[in-house]
Amino acid sequence: MATVAEGPPVTTPPAGAKPTATDRLYSLDVFRGFTMIWMFSMAFGLHHVKDRSLFGILPLSGIEQQFTHADWHGVFAWDMIQPFFMFIVGVAMPFSMSKRRTQGQSGWVEFRHVLWRCFLLLLLGTTARSISAGRPNLDVINVLGQLSFTYLAAYLVLDRGWKIQATAAAGLLAAHWALYMFLTAPDVTGPYDENANIGWWLDGVVFGKHWGGGYATINCISSAANTIFGVMAGFWLKSQTSSAAKIKRLLILGAVGIAAGLALDPVIPLIKKTWTASFAIFSTGITLWALALFYWIYDVKQWRRWSMPMAVVGMNSIFIYLFHEILHTGMRNTGKAVFFKWAVDWWGAWGLALNECAVVAFQIYICYWLYQRRIFFKI
Repeated sequence: MATVAEGPPVTTPPAGAKPTATDRLYSLDVFRGFTMIWMFSMAFGLHHVKDRSLFGILPLSGIEQQFTHADWHGVFAWDMIQPFFMFIVGVAMPFSMSKRRTQGQSGWVEFRHVLWRCFLLLLLGTTARSISAGRPNLDVINVLGQLSFTYLAAYLVLDRGWKIQATAAAGLLAAHWALYMFLTAPDVTGPYDENANIGWWLDGVVFGKHWGGGYATINCISSAANTIFGVMAGFWLKSQTSSAAKIKRLLILGAVGIAAGLALDPVIPLIKKTWTASFAIFSTGITLWALALFYWIYDVKQWRRWSMPMAVVGMNSIFIYLFHEILHTGMRNTGKAVFFKWAVDWWGAWGLALNECAVVAFQIYICYWLYQRRIFFKI
């Protein structure tokens, strides 16, 4: 079961202090919180006003589109949310495991904890989806369900060094590519055909159903590479190397990842919904750039004045994910029918957008309320 931990889960260095190799990264909590807010923002209501313009100048349709997933081939900004989260989990692992080992936990006890956490991730993700669906719903393609595999895969190479980690990530991407390229079955028309590929077929055989939108369970094979790449980045940031050298490495490798993903696109299309190898590599490149930016702003420059909303959400990320998954429809409907009915009656679509923003603000406030009381949900 998830546990409630008393006391802050991070040690935030005072303003002006230099980050050390053993500090848990404040920037990582902010990055995680940013990702979660982006996830539960529901486009800040832009879908209600996408046919309008801001101040009569800026069309909102193009901005709103970036808060949606690409239908199939291609990438929108919204498609980066899950890669960000998968990668962030990997970055945190060297820090969290080092803390556990300092406290005397190692060997079989540590491995049991990892297995238990993987089980809870799968259970909580499936439970949340079942509650929101109003019926039992075995769902292994949600973020927590996918993490139950990627977290284990990353742990198995955690202490193996960067060469083994890179080889394992490349092997997972190659295995995923080979499954799509060389396996065939009835109704499979091509390796990258929507709702007619091997991942789609396997879900029908194993689970007796297909996921909406073309998602496939075996995405976890290739998305595990993102978590392993995150582990590698975590070790870089934990090292005694200078901050400038760390940022330089993140930026260079990020550029390599983006270029490599785009170069692979003509051969292995960039498809988030089946998490192709090109998408895994491209999204890792984008994530490395984002991590470098957050690290520079919040740990190197320590510009933290406006970071609190993101930080408190990042410190309770699993809680707010489950809270949103289970309750977001009810919150939106209640706000629209009760608290913001006046706004909807007066301003129509803009009132609906205001209601969506209020729901986002409420979820941030819940995390702040928990933070003030030093309540942090962990598994």
